[in-house]
Amino acid sequence: MKEIQAPVPEVNTPAVRRETPPVPPQTALAVIPQTGSAGTPQQPLKARRHHSPVRWIIGIAAVLVLAASLVWGYSLLRNLFPRTGGSQRDCLTVMASDNEELVGYSSSGKAVRYKTDEGIREALLSPDGSRYLFLTTEYRLMLFDGSRFTHVADDVKQFAISFDSSAAAYLTQENELFLYRGGKSQRISAGVSPQFCLSPDGKAVAYIREEGEGSTAYYYNGREREIAKEAVPAAISSGGRYLYYYSSKGVLYVQKGSDTEGRQKLVDHAEVLCFNASGDQVLVSDGAGTYFSEKGREREKLLSQAMILLPPQGMATDENGFYGTGDLKDCFYVSAGTGGLTVYQLNGRLELNSLMKNVMTPALLSDGRTMVYSKNGNLYRMDLKKPEDRETKLADSHRGFRVSMSGKNILFIDEEGETWFAQAGGSTRRVTADTVDLSRTVGLKNGFVYEMEGSLYYTNGGKPSKISGLTDDVLTLTGNGFWVMAECRNGDVFVSTNGRSFTRYIRK
Repeated sequence: MKEIQAPVPEVNTPAVRRETPPVPPQTALAVIPQTGSAGTPQQPLKARRHHSPVRWIIGIAAVLVLAASLVWGYSLLRNLFPRTGGSQRDCLTVMASDNEELVGYSSSGKAVRYKTDEGIREALLSPDGSRYLFLTTEYRLMLFDGSRFTHVADDVKQFAISFDSSAAAYLTQENELFLYRGGKSQRISAGVSPQFCLSPDGKAVAYIREEGEGSTAYYYNGREREIAKEAVPAAISSGGRYLYYYSSKGVLYVQKGSDTEGRQKLVDHAEVLCFNASGDQVLVSDGAGTYFSEKGREREKLLSQAMILLPPQGMATDENGFYGTGDLKDCFYVSAGTGGLTVYQLNGRLELNSLMKNVMTPALLSDGRTMVYSKNGNLYRMDLKKPEDRETKLADSHRGFRVSMSGKNILFIDEEGETWFAQAGGSTRRVTADTVDLSRTVGLKNGFVYEMEGSLYYTNGGKPSKISGLTDDVLTLTGNGFWVMAECRNGDVFVSTNGRSFTRYIRK
C-alpha cells in the first residue's frame, strides 16, 4: 500500500491522545473533563502527543477531535462488552455556580451541591463516566462519584485516574507521588517528575525519579522496582506485569516487569498506540507500518501503513490509548487511502480482512457490528459481520449525521439542507425542511435535542416538539447521550435526561 501524504477524512471515533516521545512539549490543558491525566497551569502537563513528518497522522488526530464533537452515542448496556465491562455507564459533570458552591450532576438527574468559594482548575472524567476527579483553584484535589464530593488531597499539581475508575494517582507541589485507593492515600515516592502512568486497574504506577545528573524510571505494584535508566514510561498494564517505555533515543519498548534483558523493541518512533483494557496487548504504528504485541512478546507486523481502532459507540476509552475491549484481535480498524478510508477486521490469527474501501466518516454503532458511513457523497449502513449482504443506502447525498445513544436512530441532513430521521434497520422520514445545526445537536437514547434560533426542539422521528419553560434564549447546548445541558443567555443552566422536560441545574 502507498504511503499517504495528505490528511485523511473524518473518522467518527472518540478522541484519544497518543503517548509522548521522551521530551514532550509543555502544554496546559483546558479546564474541561478529560480521561487520563492532567496538570495545572503552573505545572502544565506534558501532553501525550506525537510529532510526526507523516502528514496524514496529523490529519487523523484533528478529525478525531472533530468527530468526537459530532457523535455522542454512548451505550447504556453495561454488559455490552462482557469480557471487560468496558462500556460507558454514566457521565458526570461538576460546575461552579455564583452562589459559592460546586454543583455535581449525573444521569440519575440528581444535583449534588458542595459549599465552597473555589472554582475548578482542571478536571478528568473516568472512562466509564462514573468518577469526576478535579482540581480546584486552590489546588485541592476533589472526587465526585455522582452522590457525594470527597476531598482527596491538598497542594496537588498533577493527577490521573485509572481506566477502571477504582484509583487515582497524584503529584504534589513538593513532587511527592501518591496512590489513592479505597478512600486512602499512599505515598509512593519523592522527587518524582511530572510524567507518570497509572495502570488500568489502579494497582500499579510507573514514574521517573531524578537522581543526580540523570533519571531512572521505576514502577510500583506493592514494592518499588526499576524499569530502566533514562527512560520515560508510556503505559503500564494491570498489576504492573507489562511496561511500555521510551528509551533516551525515542525507541518504544515493552518488557515484563523489571526484566530489562528480555525487553522487546516495538518501533523507533510511535505515532499511534492502542491498548486493550488490561494493557497486555498493544497495537502500535510508526507511520510506515502497524504492529501487534501481546504479553511482552516480539511484535508482529499487520499492515505496511498506519491504522487505528474503530471502536463501537459506548466503548470506554481514555487519552492514553486504552480501549474497553479485552482483545484487540477481535476488532475493526481503519487506515487511510487516496480515496478515503479502508475498513478492516482483525481476527484471532492476526489476519486482516479488508471489508470496504474509500469510505468517509465511519461510525460503528453500539451493537459492535453495524456501521454508518459516507461513500461517494451518499450515506449508507452495513452489517460488518455480513459484508456479503448489500449495503443499505440511507440518503443519496448528505451534509452530515448524528447517531442516537442506542445506535438505533440516525439524524442526517440531505443535499437540499432538509433534516431527516432514519432507523438503523428501517424507514427514513423527513423531520423538518429546516437545516438543523448538528454541532448544536445532542443524541439521547433514541431521540435528539437540537437548538435553533435560541429555542430547543426534541424529535424521535416525528414532528419536532418545541421545549418550553426555559428562562431565556439558549446560548450553548452540550450533552453526552445520558443527558443534555442548556445554558441560557441570562446564565441559568437547565438539564434533562429525556430531552423533553428540563429542570434548572444552576440559577445565576
